[in-house]
Amino acid sequence: MTLGACAILEKPLEPSPPGAIIAPLPEEPKISAVKPPETTKTTKTTKTPVIKVDTFKPLDVAIIISRDIENHHVIYQKIENLISDKKGRATPFYLYQKNTSDIIKQIKSAQHRQVVAIGLEAAKTASSLSRTPVIFCQVYNYQDHDLVNEYIKGVSLVPSIDQQFLAWKTVFPQLKTVGFISGSGKQPFIDNALKTAADHGITLLNHTVTSDKEMWAEFRRLTPQVDAFWLLPDNRILSKRTLRSIVSYSTKHTTPLFTINGLLLQAGAVISSSQVSDDIAQKVVMRLLSINSDHTIPGRDVEALDQALSFFNTQTIKRLNLTIPTQTMPKNLKRWPPPRVSVTLAQ
Repeated sequence: MTLGACAILEKPLEPSPPGAIIAPLPEEPKISAVKPPETTKTTKTTKTPVIKVDTFKPLDVAIIISRDIENHHVIYQKIENLISDKKGRATPFYLYQKNTSDIIKQIKSAQHRQVVAIGLEAAKTASSLSRTPVIFCQVYNYQDHDLVNEYIKGVSLVPSIDQQFLAWKTVFPQLKTVGFISGSGKQPFIDNALKTAADHGITLLNHTVTSDKEMWAEFRRLTPQVDAFWLLPDNRILSKRTLRSIVSYSTKHTTPLFTINGLLLQAGAVISSSQVSDDIAQKVVMRLLSINSDHTIPGRDVEALDQALSFFNTQTIKRLNLTIPTQTMPKNLKRWPPPRVSVTLAQ
């Protein structure tokens, strides 16, 4: 689990499973010359079709890595491996080894054609590279730092919400309503979450707040109206103190918590979902391969992830008088603690 973008998140509970299968990336498209349309006399106005031209040179990528990202070496290595598979080159630049200005000078001097930024500080650093295409990842509140434009786009920090909802329904088949409180600037994510939840028969009650004080008040107000709560790592509205209060309140009122912070399982959350590093790397490299010849990046501002590895807390499930799933449990949903650890704890 890789959640360094949020100040309240610490070392994750479980790493991504080793040896996960990486779906093959699409082959680079062959570019054929396109003749400009001949000028003909006509009374009708004909629009010239927009022709997308993908990156045709081998990838030559500078990868800037923030100092506060857990397991950054795993994410970097998987991205580097995929770039190498495409006959490209990746060069790492660590913000905790060199200052920002030196890194920018080296990237410009080496004339790297693309940049990957892992973490918020890395993304902010890369944004100073004018007209150099940048793909960032491991950033949640990117909208607060004006990180997105036609030359800078990202890959989501949040594990696949479709896979998260599937895990919720596996553990709670009767789940109908989930509370979700967010900070400002997350409307595209909220819209996608609302639609995906509806596909799973779940209604998300979403409210936007601007501070941790509002977050705490809104959480208590919504608790009687929902079956469970979904907590995401927005440190603008979720301080450590507020997080502790929410966990305590949800335990007292038997309101299940869903989260993407594995450490909250130990505090009593019912389900925690994490990213899969292979998924992150694949999305990053696919975006690199999609870059146009004019250095612009097509597609949405932030590309969603396709995978999520979820853990359910067997102790909390028993406390809530729910049934632990067995035969119907999907491969990406696992018990916590594992059975052998549970035996150890019982002795």
